[in-house]
Amino acid sequence: MSDASDQPRRGTDGDVVVSLDLYKTVIVSSTLVAVALIILGFLFLDAATNVVQRFLLLGLLVGVVLPAVLYLGYRAVRSGGGLGERIGVAVALFYVSLAGLPGFLGTLLGAPTVLPPVPFVVRDAIAAAPVPDGVLQVTFALIGIALIGAGAGTYILGTRFRTAGMGNPKDDGD
Repeated sequence: MSDASDQPRRGTDGDVVVSLDLYKTVIVSSTLVAVALIILGFLFLDAATNVVQRFLLLGLLVGVVLPAVLYLGYRAVRSGGGLGERIGVAVALFYVSLAGLPGFLGTLLGAPTVLPPVPFVVRDAIAAAPVPDGVLQVTFALIGIALIGAGAGTYILGTRFRTAGMGNPKDDGD
């Protein structure tokens, strides 16, 4: 059972004072999320200037997000699966999404393609869409700027946490 000292509280300077374990979790998580959002934002800004990379970026994002969502759905339905089963399902989902079916292994053996890789499907869908190139450039640039801003905001919010033993240099007496 936790006592009152383990509960988060507001410091005099507006910081949130938490236990050491929660502090470590918040700092690591917020920094990882912030870095991922900022890198993704710069990828979107880069994709705003280059048509080929735009197709590649969107295709890879969908190709990674789709199996990740399917895997989370699998975990919700079958929570009692063993470690080997979970690894096998994850590998199969990512392989089919990024390499297609039968994928590069089947192509080497001469098997016909049943399901193309998701990045190629996304590339073909964007190429067939009646959207002018300028609209895609502006959209990608705005998404990139928004992602960079969200990453910076996440990092800023993460730095507002501290532990009881961490003082603020401006509060120390001279």
